[in-house]
Amino acid sequence: MSCNSQLIPEYLHWNNRKQFQDTDYLDEHRLYRVGNPIEFPAGTITAFSCKWSCLIKEEDVLNSNDPPIGDDYQYCLIESLRQNFLKKEKTEGTNQGWHKLSCKFEHSPSECDYSHTHVLIRHEIYHEQEEINKIEEHVYTYNI
Repeated sequence: MSCNSQLIPEYLHWNNRKQFQDTDYLDEHRLYRVGNPIEFPAGTITAFSCKWSCLIKEEDVLNSNDPPIGDDYQYCLIESLRQNFLKKEKTEGTNQGWHKLSCKFEHSPSECDYSHTHVLIRHEIYHEQEEINKIEEHVYTYNI
C-alpha cells in the first residue's frame, strides 16, 4: 500500500523506505508536534506522535496530514527530551533498585508521513545509582 493523497508532498510518501533507530536521532534534530506542545503530564506515562526534522521540511509540517489536524505546531530539540529523565530508588516490595524513566525515539512512518515518530517512555531498573548493572528494561507505548 502506498500514499495516494495528492495533498501530501511526494518526498513524505513512505514507500517502504528504511526505518531509523533511536540512535539516529541526533541532539540537534527537532521534533515537531502539530496542535499540542511536547510535554509530559504529571502522573501520566504515555507516548507522543511527532514529525522528525531529519525527514521533513519545516514548511511542510502543517501540510503532512490528510485531512489536516491543526493549523499550528510546536517543536523541541531531541537534546532537551534526552535531558529529561527521572531516577528514583525503590527499597521495598518487588522490583527493588534504581528506576530510571527516560525518552526513546521510534521512527514509525505511516504511508503518507515518512517523518512520523513516536516519543516513548523507557523504564530501566538498575542495581545501583551509577547505572552499571541493569536488571531489566521496559518501553511504554500507546498500547502499554
